[in-house]
Amino acid sequence: MDFTLNPIDYEKIIQFTADIICPTENIRTCIQQKLEAYFGYAQTILWYADDQGNLFNPTQYKLSDEALMEYLTEYHFDDLLHPSKHVELFRQNKALRLADLTLHENYEDTPFYRYFLKKYDLHDEMVVALLHNGSFVGVLGMAQKNHASKYSIRDKKILHLLSDVIASTLLHKKQAETRILSTREIEVAQLVKKGWTNQAIGQHLYISVNTVKKHLQSIYRKFNIQNKIQLVQKL
Repeated sequence: MDFTLNPIDYEKIIQFTADIICPTENIRTCIQQKLEAYFGYAQTILWYADDQGNLFNPTQYKLSDEALMEYLTEYHFDDLLHPSKHVELFRQNKALRLADLTLHENYEDTPFYRYFLKKYDLHDEMVVALLHNGSFVGVLGMAQKNHASKYSIRDKKILHLLSDVIASTLLHKKQAETRILSTREIEVAQLVKKGWTNQAIGQHLYISVNTVKKHLQSIYRKFNIQNKIQLVQKL
């Protein structure tokens, strides 16, 4: 990537990094707010992701719940920039624009653009892979409302540099959450993640189903969540 940022861009990157490494309860929202404050990147979704590029547990910023739900239920398979379609390409580039994959006039003919993006007055898209040691931690999805403005090489360079610090911050947050659990609670949580029932967990750990439920209630309380689905999304 030959494009060179100017000193002001680098100063903003340093300030952004300093702001998001401070502990905060809602770190993902904090990251999204700072992306807008320093770089003007509004309309973002911050996801956790697995190593196949599958996305889960989104936090949207300045995008409606309706848009997110419609994306999840109807249109994410049509998204040309969905990470699961370009896992290795994202590992190499981290930040990809629509313009990196196709001519924009071609993309404007797709159902995803015509029936989803245009409905919510969105006109361009960029996706940033958040990697740690080559493995996905999360994904940042970005949309552009200004029809006259498209994501540029400068945007790619900025997001390429920001991706590592955002990934490290998310990973640290997840690890910190795990450390608040006892050894037994971690064992229970990992088996829940594998889809095991309470009875199967109890048999495997040689504890009663009632004890499994008590461990789960403790985990829910520590994570401020309500059920197993939310627990799996946390892990």
